This record gives sequence, structure tokens and C-alpha cells, in this order.
Amino acid sequence: MRKSKRLVSLVGAFGVAIVAAGSLAGCGTQVTGNTGSDADTLTYWSGWSEGEPQQVLFQSIIDDFEEESGVEVDVRWLGRDYVSVVNNANAVGKGPDLFDDATDHIAEFRSKDAIGDVSGVLDMTIPGEDQKVSDVLSASVIDASSDADGLGLIPYSLITTSVWFDSAAHPEWETAPPATFDDFLAVASDLKADGEVPIAQDGTINFYNAYWFYWLMMRHGGPGSLAGLAESADNWDSPAVLAAAEDVQRLADADLFQPSFMGTKYPAAQNDWAQGKAAFALNGSWLASEVAPNQKDGFAPTTFQFPQVADGFDSVEAGTLGWSINAKAKNADSAAEFLAFALQKKYMEGISSEALNIPSRSDIPAPDFLVAAQEAVVNATVINKTYDEAPALYAAWWSDSLLPLDDKLLSGEITAQQFVEQGKAATVAYLATK
Repeated sequence: MRKSKRLVSLVGAFGVAIVAAGSLAGCGTQVTGNTGSDADTLTYWSGWSEGEPQQVLFQSIIDDFEEESGVEVDVRWLGRDYVSVVNNANAVGKGPDLFDDATDHIAEFRSKDAIGDVSGVLDMTIPGEDQKVSDVLSASVIDASSDADGLGLIPYSLITTSVWFDSAAHPEWETAPPATFDDFLAVASDLKADGEVPIAQDGTINFYNAYWFYWLMMRHGGPGSLAGLAESADNWDSPAVLAAAEDVQRLADADLFQPSFMGTKYPAAQNDWAQGKAAFALNGSWLASEVAPNQKDGFAPTTFQFPQVADGFDSVEAGTLGWSINAKAKNADSAAEFLAFALQKKYMEGISSEALNIPSRSDIPAPDFLVAAQEAVVNATVINKTYDEAPALYAAWWSDSLLPLDDKLLSGEITAQQFVEQGKAATVAYLATK
């Protein structure tokens, strides 16, 4: 997604024959025949608002699907409140057949018994193309669209978090970015010594501040280590937690953000970055499109992966936006057919060219400024979900315990040791309420 509120609602920020092979077995959804009383109408509820690039693109897909299939699509453009709207409607048996979903919402929709098994869509042939849906989605993208219960959605777009920079100003980082976190701190410190602002940070966005501890946990503890802090207070005793917190403290002590960054209101810092007033920004794949109206002439944004740590873990963040079929869908067949239809290359190219996002299909190039991020995700052998899925799995702990402490750590108000001690105590209190 593109905007910070969209990410956590993201992070911070969607004449052919249709061949339906296989079935969507599980959670009560079978693609073996239309099951609703009105087999010619498919209901689809979207998280996009009218006028957004994705909405315009998806409306064109709907129009073509209706014409070529004879199935009417009753669509509602709900905007960012779609999660609660879908869940509330489902609770009284009036949910849609098909709805927008995202990696960070799968757990919630699954807990409401809203997600049917969409794995059968992978075996369907894409209309007009001699390949199946599974042929155009990389293993990492399918993994990012799944949870412990299996595939949760059919993705149309990828999201990921990387370190952003201006390749026009620093072409050397395209081929040789800082390899380790120590290298990154050294480069940033050199920039500061030269009178530059090393890192832009909109400090009033607490989940943007959390990117640093989150990523350092992925490097020191590996995927699952951050979410694990909400599962057991004993997990706070892992050496990886203190190591990650100490690296955040090193970052804070080095004073590498713009002055008074904790009071900077979004999007001031990221717009300053786009004006060349800071070298780095740690943010999501939506950043370049957000700041496009404000970037200076000649600005050439691109990314590199978060640096490594000694003897650490190497993973790539991968999240997806896509479509889920309701476990209680009345027209599961039509929903599955629509998904295979929508994955056509001619449509998914619009995710890149119109929405300026990373397409889920690995055979469609992302916009130039996202090619490096796309290649990292598509070629990843190990992925971690956005924020290690901690906000999705443990929302109260994330918002009430971790984020406030993380703000204190990043701002230098508390030390790494105090962060660990207070985090463990807060987790004990959180688990006592479960």
C-alpha cells in the first residue's frame, strides 16, 4: 500500500475461456458449482476508494469480466474501513463472496472464519495465457500470502520495507550499499560529519519508528523472534533481544536523524528526504510514489536491503495485497474464475504502470525505483512477514506495550537494558490479561 495509515490498518501503507481446474476445499468453500441463489451475481467488497489507481484498474477488470463471462459483479468500494465492514457483515451472514485482503489481515479474517481455501486457484489456467496462476507467482510470494492454515489470498501486489536512497546522489550504493549495520552507522556518521542529515524519520509515526528495532530483531533473532516477544516473557531473555536493542541505542546515541525528529509530523521528514535534505529513509515500497509530487528535479529513488549483523539471519520482508474468497461465499466458482481472470498480464501490468506498486507476478517488472525491492522479494529463500506479524497476531501488546517503549528507546529516553527489562515486565502484564 502507499500510505502509512493504509499499511497498518499497513506498516507504515489491493474473447477468452476460463478454465477452472481443481477445487477450493476447506472452510466450507468448494469450487464445484455455483452455490448461491443467484449464480449470475458475484459480490466483491474492496478496500480501495473510488478514484484511486487500484480502484480504476480493478473496475476495468470487472467491466471486462462481466462482458466476457456474463457474471454480474456487485462491487462496493469501502476504503480503509473494509476489514471491520466485512467482519461485521459476515457475523450476520451477509458478507461478500470476494473481498480485499492483505498479509497483515489474514490472521484477523481467519479468526472470524472469513477465509475460504483459495489454493485451488493456483491450479487454474489464466485466461488467454498458456500457464497456471501458480506459474506466475514465486514461492516467496505464495509464502507471504499464507499462514499456518495455508494460502489466505491470491496476491496482486507486493509490499516490502527497505532502506531508500537517491541513486543520483549516491550511485555507489546501488552496487555496494553498506553491507552490515556497523557499515551503515559508519556511512551515516561520515555524512553527519560532512554536515548532511543522514536519516529522515517522521518520529510522530510510532510504527515507522519501530522499523529499526523490528529489522534488527530479524537480523539478530530471525523470523519469528519479534512476534515471540508477545508469546512468552521468557523470550525477552534471549541475547538477540538485547543485541537488537543495543544497536537501536547506538543509532540513537549517534544522533543520525534530523533535529527534533520525534516531533516531526508525517510526511515532513519523508518529503525532506525527497528534496535531498537527508540521505536515507527506512520505509515501505509505497514511499517513492508518496513523495513523487515533492521530490526535487533529478531525484532517483531506489532501495537496498536492511544491512546484516555478524552471525545473524538473512531474510527479506514480503507482504502481499490480494483477494480472499469468503468461507461462506454463495458464488465461490465465480469468485475463483474472477481471480484467474484478474491475474492476466495485461491487467497486472497496471499495478506497476498505474498504481506504481510491485506486481505479484514475477514476470512483470516493477517501476524502476522498485526493481531492486522486487528482485529481493522474488528471489528470497527466506522471508519474514511485515513486522514479523506481531501487530496482526498480538495487536494489544504491539500498540500498548511495544510501540511506546520503542519510542523511548529510539529517542534515547531509555537504554537498551531498560528497554528489555520494561518490555519483559509489560509482557508479563499483557499475558496476565489473556
